[in-house]
Amino acid sequence: MRKLYTTLLLFCVSFGWAQKKDLPLLERTLSISVVGETIPALLNRIGHAGGFSFSYNSAILDANQEVSLDATNQTVRNLLNEIFQGSMNYKEKGNYLILTKALPPPVKNNGVTLTINGYVEDAKSGEKIPYASVYDKKSITSTVTDEFGYFKLKLEKKIDSISLSVSKKNYRDTLINITMPLNQYVTITIYPIVKDTTTAIVVIDGLDSTVVADKKKEEVYFPYESQPNIQNIRDTLHNLVQVSFLPFLGTNGRLSANTINDYSINFFGGYSMGTNQIELGFFFNLDRSDVKWLQIAGFGNMVGGKVYGVQAAGFFNLNGGETEAVQLSGFANTNLDNTYGVQIAGFANTTLGDMYGAQVAGFTNFTGGRGRGMQVAGFGNVQVGNYRGSQFAGFTNIAAERITGSQISTFFNYGRKVHGTQIGFINYADSLGGVPIGFLSIVKTGYHKIELSADEVFYANLAFRTGARKFHTMLMAGFKPQQSLHPSDTSVWHFGYGIGTTRKLTRWWFLDLDLSAHHVNKGSFTNALSLLNKANVGFDFQVAKKLSLATGITLNGYLTRTTFTDYPTLFSDYQPKIISDTNFGNDLNLKLWLGAKIALRFL
Repeated sequence: MRKLYTTLLLFCVSFGWAQKKDLPLLERTLSISVVGETIPALLNRIGHAGGFSFSYNSAILDANQEVSLDATNQTVRNLLNEIFQGSMNYKEKGNYLILTKALPPPVKNNGVTLTINGYVEDAKSGEKIPYASVYDKKSITSTVTDEFGYFKLKLEKKIDSISLSVSKKNYRDTLINITMPLNQYVTITIYPIVKDTTTAIVVIDGLDSTVVADKKKEEVYFPYESQPNIQNIRDTLHNLVQVSFLPFLGTNGRLSANTINDYSINFFGGYSMGTNQIELGFFFNLDRSDVKWLQIAGFGNMVGGKVYGVQAAGFFNLNGGETEAVQLSGFANTNLDNTYGVQIAGFANTTLGDMYGAQVAGFTNFTGGRGRGMQVAGFGNVQVGNYRGSQFAGFTNIAAERITGSQISTFFNYGRKVHGTQIGFINYADSLGGVPIGFLSIVKTGYHKIELSADEVFYANLAFRTGARKFHTMLMAGFKPQQSLHPSDTSVWHFGYGIGTTRKLTRWWFLDLDLSAHHVNKGSFTNALSLLNKANVGFDFQVAKKLSLATGITLNGYLTRTTFTDYPTLFSDYQPKIISDTNFGNDLNLKLWLGAKIALRFL
């Protein structure tokens, strides 16, 4: 049993020693208590306890100097600083800790370059805090503690004191003043933030109401957001000019993402908290907060906050806050909040919030909120919220809510509530306060009629009238069976298209004005000019809510070619008086006559 205990003890000692050997020499913790011991002897004791050796020139030490030391669980670095009070430098090499004499701080630009180093600790637990930000606001100089909580910061000191800031996520910001002119070794303690987990209550007119969080707004996600200074520092620094080659490689160093500049010149790319005047990037600009008044990039701009002024990029602009600017890009402009101004892009403009101004894009424009102004796109415009203005598109316009203005496209327009004009091949609206113009226009709450009619040529006609009473379109077809038994005779039929308007005269009496054109066929199809044109003037009598009787007089014009001989016979039972029979050119003939129609309309 004793042998087993001995084996376990040796294993634990070996495991603890192996863990200690994995630590850097200066971060190994020791407990030392000596009284009146010479420095060389004390160094030997520390090296033996820490499992390493010291290397130094004996001339730099006073071999007869005696020191007393009482330290518990202190790092080797802390022990050496206590012994030498900053007069020595330490450097690790293998299992050796090399000591050299610390030189006086160098003089640079009428100032002294000094080094401040030490640890950042938790004020309550005493634990070292890794990856905390330590920085000087005036010189825009910073460093970050390593995994053991140690930092080393070089500063150019031109005044009697230095204010050093320390920030760490979930800890209170801490400011310390350093007044000694030489290199400093300090231990900085910072306090954790205690979060209040209770529910906030707001009292309104004597009633308790639990606070409900606002809907989370879309945000721009930047690269490098995991950098310690970005995570830790809540304060904002300011600088007149930044010159950078890449993010964090410039005059603002590792604090560039925490600094607002008046002027910023980025030879390849730059990263800033914001810009107050002008920012020029030969490739890209990244700004976590607001930008004013001019921002130009060869490739792209990304801004997390608001933009005021002019923003131009060769490829894209992306903004997270409100944009009050003229935006120009070769490919796309994207704003996650409201836009007030002008967007011009080679491909697409996107605004997730409200848009007040003009959107011009080679392909598409999208607005997620309300809008006012004008949208012009090579392919399509999409407006989600209410819109006051006009949409022009090469293919389609879509307004998901109310639009007060015009929709003009070559193919399709959609508007939920339209107060204006729709012009397109196909138009659709739930409700329409203006006029739709197109091949087919459908208004859900508008004018829809199915018409059964007969006239002097075709005894059975079917038409679909849709749009608005002021202006609607008609799709028509008709049929007339031949009564002759001659083998060469076949049925005559037609299909046609027309436009019309219906004006209200009284509550139940309407005036119809229609224009239509019909291709008349014999048999399967007549592959020649056979166009019957009609101009109809008539009346619509409302018999019931969804039933009306219509009748009217029609001026007919039948246009054919004289060189074609197989036209259908139009009149079989009734022969109207031909009021004009005229030839045009070499082979065109036009016959005119007056006719009539009677119809029933449903819906």
